[in-house]
Amino acid sequence: MDDLLTLTRPAMRARRPELVPAIVIGVVVAAMFLVAALAVRMPDTVDLRVSNRLPWRAEVAVRPASQTSWTGVGAVARDGSNEFLAVPDQGSDWVIRYSYAGHTEDVAVSRQELRSGGWEVQVPEALGDQLRADGVAPTTGSADG
Repeated sequence: MDDLLTLTRPAMRARRPELVPAIVIGVVVAAMFLVAALAVRMPDTVDLRVSNRLPWRAEVAVRPASQTSWTGVGAVARDGSNEFLAVPDQGSDWVIRYSYAGHTEDVAVSRQELRSGGWEVQVPEALGDQLRADGVAPTTGSADG
């Protein structure tokens, strides 16, 4: 016989997580994601085709007529055209800026005019007139850029 007295330990039960707080937290997080998804709205966009008959490359930017900050759209090669996809809609009145070598030409146009023209615009000859008057050499290289 053993004189060692051993105390038996009570059986340990594994504790299961409390379901109610976990469910409440899950519902709150899901509700927050839903509210955020509804609050964040992607802007309406259009596909804008720009044709350039000038012998100079043209940079294109757009803005609403009621604001002063520009959204860069891209560049159009000399004697070429480019279709810009998903350009943010600038509202009922747009201003389109065409620029090259520090010269700019801004054109005001309504959304209705753009829509009726198939969302296609032309780099204005006035930009070419400015560049010619200042003796800016035509863009070199291929018509692709």
